[in-house]
Amino acid sequence: MAIRVVLADDHDLVRTCIHTLLASHGIEVVSEVGDGRALLREVREHEPDIALVDVSMPLLDGIEATRRIAKSSTTTRVVILTMHPDAHLARLARRAGAYGYVTKDETSDRLVETIERVVAGEQCISLGDPIEDVLTTREHEILQLIAEGKRNQEIAEIISRSVHTVRNHRARLMRKLGARSASELVRSAEEQGLLRWPM
Repeated sequence: MAIRVVLADDHDLVRTCIHTLLASHGIEVVSEVGDGRALLREVREHEPDIALVDVSMPLLDGIEATRRIAKSSTTTRVVILTMHPDAHLARLARRAGAYGYVTKDETSDRLVETIERVVAGEQCISLGDPIEDVLTTREHEILQLIAEGKRNQEIAEIISRSVHTVRNHRARLMRKLGARSASELVRSAEEQGLLRWPM
């Protein structure tokens, strides 16, 4: 029996391409939708094997839609399809109940393989080496202070270290997060969920 999929993405062209790809591998797309609320409705109606879900959708984002599907359906498993190769986002997806996480720059074979493996009961979410696990406790502390707008001298006084030590920590943070300025550093930290409170 063919694997049955509900496909959710807010771009018509993307849906058409994915539909064609899946059909060429014998996977049946039973419904296509362009927003999160329509996704929930179609999953209830069709009870597919897989909900293939984009993260960024109107009305209800993919992570929240995943959470609701995981709570309400015992037959449908979610595979996230996104343009964001983001370990933090992958962790959010897994916590929401997703079984698979595929980025749009991966090969078509990888998407098909993930769908088949998830239907077989596997969880296919590779979290890689999250940057959060690479930062030291001190780096987390200094990152938070930088996000609060503190200067090197102020940070040095708060943590009772020299300005030279703070500069070294800041330089390591910039390398680890791929930032070239304090504003880029904070933006990258926000995107990866590394700050302890919302900015």
